[in-house]
Amino acid sequence: MKRFFFTPFLVLFCFVVFAQNKSLLELKYEENYTPTYKEVIEMYQLLDKTYPNASLLEKGKTDIGKPLHLFVINSEPVFDPQRIREQGKSVLLINNGIHPGEPVGIDASLKFADDMLRNKNKMQKWLENTVIIIIPAYNIGGLLNRSATNRANQSTPYETGFRGNAKNLDLNRDFTKNDSENAKSFTKIFQEWNPDVFLDTHTTNGSDHQYSVTWIPPFPDYFPPAQEKFLREKMLPQMFEKMKKGEYELTPYVNWMHRDPKKGIQMWQDAPRYSSGFASLFNSYGMMTENHVYKVYSDRVKSCYEFICSLAEFTFEYSEEIITSRETGIEELLSAENYPLSYEVDTMKYSTITFNGYEANDEIIDKVTGLPRFGYDRTKPYSHEIRYYDVYNTVEETQIPEYYILPQGWKEVIERLKLNGIEFYTISKDISFDVEVDYIDDFGGPPQPYNGHYFHSKVTTHREIQNLEYYAGDIIIPVRQKKIKYILEMLEPKAMDSFFRWNFFDSILDQREYFSTYGFEENALKYLESHPDFKSKFLEKRNSDPEFAKDHRAQLAYIYNNTEWAEKTCKRYPAAKIFKKFSENELKSF
Repeated sequence: MKRFFFTPFLVLFCFVVFAQNKSLLELKYEENYTPTYKEVIEMYQLLDKTYPNASLLEKGKTDIGKPLHLFVINSEPVFDPQRIREQGKSVLLINNGIHPGEPVGIDASLKFADDMLRNKNKMQKWLENTVIIIIPAYNIGGLLNRSATNRANQSTPYETGFRGNAKNLDLNRDFTKNDSENAKSFTKIFQEWNPDVFLDTHTTNGSDHQYSVTWIPPFPDYFPPAQEKFLREKMLPQMFEKMKKGEYELTPYVNWMHRDPKKGIQMWQDAPRYSSGFASLFNSYGMMTENHVYKVYSDRVKSCYEFICSLAEFTFEYSEEIITSRETGIEELLSAENYPLSYEVDTMKYSTITFNGYEANDEIIDKVTGLPRFGYDRTKPYSHEIRYYDVYNTVEETQIPEYYILPQGWKEVIERLKLNGIEFYTISKDISFDVEVDYIDDFGGPPQPYNGHYFHSKVTTHREIQNLEYYAGDIIIPVRQKKIKYILEMLEPKAMDSFFRWNFFDSILDQREYFSTYGFEENALKYLESHPDFKSKFLEKRNSDPEFAKDHRAQLAYIYNNTEWAEKTCKRYPAAKIFKKFSENELKSF
């Protein structure tokens, strides 16, 4: 009789082969149940233990004190991003649970990981040139704050997490300012893996329509020409086509121009504060799914799952072109002379799409109040050709400097530059430079804090050339490095989500010196006597402006604010610009 000896490896091999034929995970989305944080991690741990080509990693802390996990799926048991890059593989990163009241991606990614690892429908083919990495649950604090009453606009699933994290931050407004430990840990993951394609999964309760899933694609006009071309000619049309072949057709996110989508919708512009906009700062193709809250939960999960499958397949099919287009896009940015700071939709350019909606109605009677309200009549579905405004024009741009120079005192900014892998030189001795500086002429924003900050939504500036002193320990940042877009977006004060807009430089807005109407009189008189041209200008204003002539303090303030007495540092933006190119030896000698 022949005897067989089962080695530990053979036992594992047999178990994996058996597991490929059966799902390991028991998901309950058909029962309107989404897993708890503990259940999510336990399911990924089970996949980790079962499959040698998958690994669940801990990648830093979150504000609740628990680790941020990353689940890596490869074609082989290699989980080092540098080795994977050397193999020429593309990286697809999927983020879930940033808003835990929108949990579809948590369920969909678990189903996707399970199916991928057991090679359902030969899905593992996609791993030949692509590594898929998944953040199981990003907002852990919000996910642990679970309740049936967290999301008032949805009835399923019956329990979900809370939108705010452990610091009550909306984490999808925190990617540039990095106030949370979650964002810091995410940034480390992002910079370590440098994903080529990034997906963040969401749910929306906006316009009512017939679709279970909508898509906020990468914003083409954010990208340099090679990447914009790839998006418009390859990624956008093919993703819509792939989804059309499945059970759940895809439509662009319904970004209203009017309450009735029949009148047209416009492409969503995702600012860098959002995850997808943050991804674009590094020429990564970042996007969001927005599943429709008014659809049953199982359809939301399954449509998100289909999107993830379509995206993984697309990334596999175009892996080399995705990587090449990113490299070309960076080279195009490095050779550019100007950089766009703001955009507006072009209302003269649009495409047409078929939109499956419901008739809009201003006279629907509310069942609670008995009063008329705006809404959509689900008894009146339609399929209609509508305008889709997907082209934006540059409103304002700036000349790209060769360097920014930043005093060392702005440590919070320097920490974030380091976190994102920005290269810079540290000045070794006290030295002066001719620099171009921005002055903040005006700024403003909402009276209430926005995600922990008083965001400057309005910023106007003017520029001056000055010779400024810098000291050992200050930093010089070469702009023309691979992460040029991040540098420009964060250090240009008028850029959409700059450090200035998020209050990192607000202390420059305060005036530190001042004058008293009693004490300044003698110095003001001396100044007028020694500067006859200015004195003539002052007297001319007093003679032509009766109110000014009657105001003692206003006259002294005019002298103070328009002469050398005024503080040069007040409202002077700290990140100065240098347009001259230095040699490597010169930079090291400073």
